[in-house]
Amino acid sequence: MGKEVIKQSIIHSSSKLVKTMGRRQTMMEKYKQQMKAYRKKRGKIDSTPFLPSDGIVYVMDSLNPDKKIKAEVLKTRIKSHREIIDSLSCPECSNAMTWDSKWEAFTCEKHGKKAIYEIVPAK
Repeated sequence: MGKEVIKQSIIHSSSKLVKTMGRRQTMMEKYKQQMKAYRKKRGKIDSTPFLPSDGIVYVMDSLNPDKKIKAEVLKTRIKSHREIIDSLSCPECSNAMTWDSKWEAFTCEKHGKKAIYEIVPAK
């Protein structure tokens, strides 16, 4: 009975070693793994609010999409040599609005209901 217990413990410990060590990958497996990561990265949608080159930002109220409103940029930061808008001034109450990645827009909750402003091109 003592030998059987020792055999089982050796088998269990050797299976752990095999799992942690892994094995060498072939060139095709490496290529497939790299392409999978590349497609995943390429497929992501980037909704980062970049500052336009002229520095003028227009927003559109989601409840009234007919008119464009010029918004004042309050805070920016630089990422990968591009300026990202951190906060804008709310057109209604002039308080700072924050970026909401879920809505892909700037939101202001200072007045009665939640106001959602999307960035639109100047054209």
